[in-house]
Amino acid sequence: MRALMNLAIEPALHLFEVSAMVVINPSQQAVKRVLKVLADTPRGAVQIVRDRYPRSRAHQVLSCQDMPGQMAWA
Repeated sequence: MRALMNLAIEPALHLFEVSAMVVINPSQQAVKRVLKVLADTPRGAVQIVRDRYPRSRAHQVLSCQDMPGQMAWA
């Protein structure tokens, strides 16, 4: 599984699914993507998506799962 993570923003303690409209080309065409993000809070998960896709919009946190004890530090 690939998940977005940025330890400079937040530690990776929970797995969030974040929905976002991501602009894919210069004509401003956008697609809806559901991304998996490792973060501590829903706000941090959205910030990581915005950092990775700066022209994304319409962010929505769909779900949150706790990481198993040994995965929290990975």
